[in-house]
Amino acid sequence: MSTTEHERGREELVRAVAARLVELRRKAGLTQQGVAEAMGRERSGRWLVAGLERGAVAGASLSSLVEYLRAVRVGFGNLVDVLDRYTSLPIPESVLKFAEAAPVPRLQAGSQALECVQRRAAALPEKRELRSRTPRQEPDIETERVRRRAGYWVLRKVFEHFLHSELTALGVPPSVWLRRRMAAYGRKVFNALFRTRGPKEPKRPERLSRLREWAQRQNLTAEIVRYMEFVVGLVFEDMREHDELDWLPPPAEAYAIMSVKPKHRVVTDAQMCLTEWWKANDRYARAAQEAYERAHKAATDLLPTAGLDARTLLRYKLAAMWATNVGANTVPGTSRRKQSVAGFHAADRPPELDRKLLGRVLAAALEVWDSARPNLPPAPGPRPR
Repeated sequence: MSTTEHERGREELVRAVAARLVELRRKAGLTQQGVAEAMGRERSGRWLVAGLERGAVAGASLSSLVEYLRAVRVGFGNLVDVLDRYTSLPIPESVLKFAEAAPVPRLQAGSQALECVQRRAAALPEKRELRSRTPRQEPDIETERVRRRAGYWVLRKVFEHFLHSELTALGVPPSVWLRRRMAAYGRKVFNALFRTRGPKEPKRPERLSRLREWAQRQNLTAEIVRYMEFVVGLVFEDMREHDELDWLPPPAEAYAIMSVKPKHRVVTDAQMCLTEWWKANDRYARAAQEAYERAHKAATDLLPTAGLDARTLLRYKLAAMWATNVGANTVPGTSRRKQSVAGFHAADRPPELDRKLLGRVLAAALEVWDSARPNLPPAPGPRPR
């Protein structure tokens, strides 16, 4: 087998792995964006997923491939047949020649090393019984340690969703500093309760006392501190009653969780707020764009289509766009609407433009906008940081 054929085999392996990833994603019923969200990379993960499915697996890290397989809920066993086909290929001739050219080490007759080996062989019994050795416990201990750590991150994921729903129900805006500090204090309290359960519970009051000092430095009031400790305590006790605190994920899933960076193991309240803001912003932008197009069409339908030169028709269209922007950026009955309408009528325009026609164009655009505004979804507000 030549080196060129070996490279061709590697390219076929990359294509086969990429095709298998696409097949696994489709079986899971997910889009590329869905896989990216399951990986905890809503914004940048789609480019990573698209690159893996396009054949960039050769340069991808093992952790990226593990994240992808975990997102589609499969293991490495689904890639075994593809990898076996590649490992069954013959070795390139250049590598074989190099291996065959290496001399085989041999013991010279009459050497002291050969005599020593022969004496040892003669001293051994013809048939030796294999001694059963107790398997080492270190790998099992390490696996249990990884499972315990991964179980904590699974609980943190559940707790983050509760924290997000609780802060949203309280009506704390996502963009203010108070929400970020309340969420941080709630995480610290949950971590303190989790780390001091069982025989370490006597240390809990001291740890919570230090957390209250931290909250005081962050300008959190005593009422907020007591409330967060109360609700977090309720969630913690509910997990304890349902035996969720000592739950351990399977070894494969635990190693997959711990292979991801800590900042990507859970979706925090801030990330969930940002995701909800982007969805609300997209809904509002699509609805506003549809209303804008309807208002602009209503304004341009009143313009004459014949008997005008190109320059005059362009000026009419610019006036129609101006009228549409007045309806999009102002609210009926406000001083800003009155000023914008007055500015539209008082604008210096060429004498060939019909003022009455422009008034009807403005009225048509405003009518469409005023009728569509109550049906628009609420504006998303300031973007969370």
